[in-house]
Amino acid sequence: MSKSKADKEPKKPAKSDDKADKDARPADGGWRETVESIAMAVILALLFRGFVAEAFVIPTGSMAPTLQGRHKDVWCPKCGVEYQTTASSERTQTGAPTGSHVTTTTCPICRYTQRLDLFDKPNDHSFSGDRIIVGKFCYDLGEPERWDVIVFKFPGDAVQNYIKRLIGLPNETIRIAGGNIYAKMPEDADFTIARKPPHKLNVLLQLVDDTNHIPQELIDLGWPSRWQEALPAGAKPAWQPENGGRSFVTDGTADRDAWLLYRHLIPSYKDWVSIEQQQQLPADVLTRPGQLISDFYAYNAFHDVSENTPGGSKPAGYLTPDRNFDQYYDPSQPGPGEPPSADSLGQHWVDDLAVECVANVSSAQGELLLMLIRAGRQYQCRLNVADGKATLSMTDTDGEPLGFDDAGDDIIATRTAQTRVRGPGSYRLRLSNCDHEMLLWINGSVVKFDGLTTYPSSELLVPMHTAADPGDLAPARLGSRGAAVKLSGLRVYRDKYYIATNANGESNDYLNPIRAPGIDAYGESNSIPELMGRPDLWSTSNLFDVANRRAVDFVLGPDQFLPMGDNSPQSFDGRFWREQNDPRFEGRHNYVERDLLIGKALLIYWPHTWNRPIPFTPNFRKMGPIR
Repeated sequence: MSKSKADKEPKKPAKSDDKADKDARPADGGWRETVESIAMAVILALLFRGFVAEAFVIPTGSMAPTLQGRHKDVWCPKCGVEYQTTASSERTQTGAPTGSHVTTTTCPICRYTQRLDLFDKPNDHSFSGDRIIVGKFCYDLGEPERWDVIVFKFPGDAVQNYIKRLIGLPNETIRIAGGNIYAKMPEDADFTIARKPPHKLNVLLQLVDDTNHIPQELIDLGWPSRWQEALPAGAKPAWQPENGGRSFVTDGTADRDAWLLYRHLIPSYKDWVSIEQQQQLPADVLTRPGQLISDFYAYNAFHDVSENTPGGSKPAGYLTPDRNFDQYYDPSQPGPGEPPSADSLGQHWVDDLAVECVANVSSAQGELLLMLIRAGRQYQCRLNVADGKATLSMTDTDGEPLGFDDAGDDIIATRTAQTRVRGPGSYRLRLSNCDHEMLLWINGSVVKFDGLTTYPSSELLVPMHTAADPGDLAPARLGSRGAAVKLSGLRVYRDKYYIATNANGESNDYLNPIRAPGIDAYGESNSIPELMGRPDLWSTSNLFDVANRRAVDFVLGPDQFLPMGDNSPQSFDGRFWREQNDPRFEGRHNYVERDLLIGKALLIYWPHTWNRPIPFTPNFRKMGPIR
């Protein structure tokens, strides 16, 4: 069919009616619509901020290391671990510089005190606090839960926002004792320990040791490994250390439980001075028994200097060598930097621990063993490689079985579970013993057992040590019986230790100053760290005397909540809110009222940026949900 002329010719666009278009335009040229759109966007943003979510900046280190206030983000030059240290002293509450500068920090693993270079290394300067999102609707949909991270108006000054962890709930009486939290309702006869759910415990555990971070300098000089095999008399070694004690291998042929024992052999500041200056180990290091694990916070272990400049100083980014400091500061000097204060080295024994490793199994049979020691008692897990069966058990200092919690009157000496461990393969294993509960993790997941893995315990315990058994001086143990395996990434963690205090000036749990024959000449703060490694003095010192340990109670009424900081030694929280400590309060006010709650901290959306290699480099690694 032939096409018509009309089909062949392209259609011409219709002529626009300029008059009609002009008449269709708003008389104001469209500005009113634009202004209305902007106004609506602002209103929606304000509504979102007022009722849904709001951004906050963390000002201080009271929630460290969960949330960072102004701080230093550094890597240890000896062992390579990354950690944070407070820099809150460098700024006032309004953000103005104080003239103070944090110049040294102390590593949480190898305890090396490094001197920061504030002249030539921009990343050694302090960083601002984490920026977080707070969900304001969360508590409209449900009740606040213990261990939530909450934001609220400070009861002593409702203009000021605070962020803490929720510890006590309405109508409870909260007790702090031995580093743990206990709760009791009015109808309860006794206190019950408040246990952290596994996902909360997982983020609150603090790293104590990691075989991936052993200073090569210590290996070369012969510093004894923190992990060593416990050899029975006449027995041949079953474990072979590799790569300077960073991993251990056994062929599984030993006809016994072959144990590796962890000893907390940490170099002191004086040790590092000797190593740096003389390139040799202290004379007594090979005979040291190790130390008890304490509530040491690297975040609080720092040294600072102040500028002798009236009116403060410019920000740290403008710091130059010609500044006049109140103390000598030269970042080019060799050796460790100035030491932190003695009271920041840990004042309390922590008995709630976890042990972890990567087990590369090469045999189809045998057992993998994990154990934690608490006051001499043994908390053990045995994993059968052949069928994946896990067995938990507990024994007292005499080797007699202890019972798990159970609804009946019988003593349940073991708990069992089936796991995914089957023959050769790589498995990440973790055993924790925190809040009077044993938990087993395999490849990041908590194993469910055939009954409760909680157990009864006293609030206050005493560490044990004998010539035959190092007890709490070897608090974490890993082993094998008949299984060929290579263990790597061996780690030890500790739980949070909440200090039982309610008065300014009480920095520890002790009712009376700590004394011990011959070592208290330099004061309590120096005595405690030394006593941690002197089991011969434990019975004569009052450090572990139960009668010298403080427990504090806080009574809450309806719609009252007790908040506390994760950084217990440096948190001004509900423990201290009373007239004797702060004139803004009348009497005791150890709580925040429901109507002062702003919401739940949900997300770190913008941690600090890096100054180098490119200024303002985003720190994506630390973005994520707040647990």
